[in-house]
Amino acid sequence: MTFQVYGPRAQQFVDLLSQFTGLRLTLTGETVAVSPDTLLNPFESETLQNLVFDIVGSGNVVRLAAFSTAPINGFFGDWFHANPDLHRPRRSVFVEDIARAAQFSAIMGRAIMGHILQEYFGAARPAGQQPGAAYAHYHVPAIHTEAQIASDLTGRSIWTGATRPWEHTYGNINVRSYGPGLKFQLVMAAGGGLAWVIQPQGI
Repeated sequence: MTFQVYGPRAQQFVDLLSQFTGLRLTLTGETVAVSPDTLLNPFESETLQNLVFDIVGSGNVVRLAAFSTAPINGFFGDWFHANPDLHRPRRSVFVEDIARAAQFSAIMGRAIMGHILQEYFGAARPAGQQPGAAYAHYHVPAIHTEAQIASDLTGRSIWTGATRPWEHTYGNINVRSYGPGLKFQLVMAAGGGLAWVIQPQGI
């Protein structure tokens, strides 16, 4: 029971993850499992598929709460830390945010999903232990996971050596640069929601 999903949108989260990976996933109670008869879809990201297999097969617990959207305006994807003032536990995932990103860019939707899961997996600990809380420590590897997913789906190379994949927000645009020809721009609306995703040229 190492991959656990609960909350009002638990099934929708698992369904979306299944769509993004091509894996047949089941949710029994709060436990996510890969069906024994699942097939590997060669047109989906091997990195994201392997991440799911790694989480399910790990001795550490990845536990997340699935909601539709955040209770305040904005595009968040998830909240790593708890937000008690807004009644949201740690590892809150906002399924409609991820699905909206995928509507604009199937690649970005999958990259965001991989980012979230990699952060949570990095912070995971065995049952009975508190998960890691050093967000920055888990965020950087998650950006690399995003980049690898985008590379899987496009065949384009990612940054290596002294230059590594990065993300930064400039005004209302969040830039995510994964490689020389892999820069995505998430454009936010005035109200804070996601308005558009600008993909790299040729995709």
